[in-house]
Formats: sequence, C-alpha cells, structure tokens
Amino acid sequence: MDNRRAIAPVTAVLLFLTSALLALTGATAAPALAAAPFAAHSGTRAGTGPEPGTDTEPDTDPDAVDEGVDEAVDGAVNEAAERQRIVDRTTDALTTPKRFRLKPGGPVLRSVPGRPDRDTNYLGKGNSNANMNEYNGFARNPNARQWCGFFAAAMWGRRGVPADAGSSRAWRTGVGRRWHPYAAGRLPKPGDVLMWAGRGTAGHVGVVAAVSGTRVTTVEGNTGYHSDSIARQRYEWTGAGPVLKDRSKTIQGFASRF
Repeated sequence: MDNRRAIAPVTAVLLFLTSALLALTGATAAPALAAAPFAAHSGTRAGTGPEPGTDTEPDTDPDAVDEGVDEAVDGAVNEAAERQRIVDRTTDALTTPKRFRLKPGGPVLRSVPGRPDRDTNYLGKGNSNANMNEYNGFARNPNARQWCGFFAAAMWGRRGVPADAGSSRAWRTGVGRRWHPYAAGRLPKPGDVLMWAGRGTAGHVGVVAAVSGTRVTTVEGNTGYHSDSIARQRYEWTGAGPVLKDRSKTIQGFASRF
C-alpha cells in the first residue's frame, strides 16, 4: 500500500484537530504540523537531524581540487612559455651576428647572417671551417671542435642539459626519462633536441623550431655551409625518420627539457 495514501487521512484529521485547538487557545502550531508530511516523504522524521556519527561533509575538498587544476594549468603555461623562449633563441642565433675566430688566439670576428642563403649563419670566412666560436668557447679545448651539442645547450639556456653537452650521444644517455626513442607516431615539440648517431662515437643534434604535420623544422649548429654554420633544416617525421643530407647518421629520437 502507498504510504502517502495512508498518511493523507491522518494528516487531515490532525489538521482538523489543530484548527479546533487553535480556536480554543489562539496558539499557532499549524506550520510545524503542516510540515510533517513533507518530512515523512523525504524519509527524515520531523524535528530530527542527521544520525549521530553521520559525516555530512563532502568527501572531496573543492579548494584542493581547484588548487590542483590551477597548478596543472600553470605548469602547462610555463612549459609553453619556456619552449617559446628556446625557439626565440634559435631565431636569434640564425639571424643575428655571432662571434668566431679563424685561429686560436686570433681576432674575434662576427658572422654575416643570410650568407650564402637565408637559412644559414656561417661562423667562418671563405672555406675556413675553423669551428671556433662563442658556443664552444672558441675551441680553447681542441676536443670541443664539434659544437652542435654546445649550440643545443645554449638554446636550452644551459638548463636541464646533459653533463657532457658537447657529446651528441649524451643527449640520449644523459637526460633520463626525458629521452624519447624515435617512433613515427610520436613527434617532438618545438624546443626538443633531435639526436642522430653514426659509426663509433659520431653523432649530431639539432633543436626543433617548428612542427607542422609530419614536417619538423630544426635550427642546428656545426652543420650546413662548410659544416661550420648555424642552419635551418627540414625533415619528414615518417618511415625510418629524419635523414641527414650526408646520410651518415641515423635518427635515434629526441630529448625534452620537460
């Protein structure tokens, strides 16, 4: 039987008796009785609160949730801003004069960006191929002549770089979980560093400046004109991966600052 049908006649009787009582006493108890049926429908007895020991507070602190969301948003915003700073450094490296020497202890010269083409900033003169510039400390250490890794480290603001940043292979072995092996379905982001490996200890790295579809554009040091330039390069992130023009090295993957 519907409990509401049973309650309705009782309520009517109560209201009738209450009206008679009010007529005799002038009291005002009707509102409390009128509320009783609604309390009954809700499953809570009129005039009673929660059962002792019942937790009426929400399980999740909304303030804590908001703080977690804010931290995640702030982290994403900070990462995007830092990636843009890295890309801006590559643009500056490619388009503004940079310092170099033609021989140890020689005068410091400045490059002329855009020669022989707009994708090149040659840090040399004639066909010098001296490999002594501001990125590798002007090769005061003769072992630092290969400078693509030093260039990548400078683009990262020298933060989060491998201990031996001048070694191309250290960008694979020296960044921990921030290393990502090559996979056609996993593209790098602007600011990441691509790494290629060849025979023996040979290797090369380049900084990602842009990604559009499967086209990955980099800015690299120790490459291009006379292998002593900062140069913009373009690759397809498909199949076996980006191929260097001399085809002497194979893509291994990329390192991330984040």
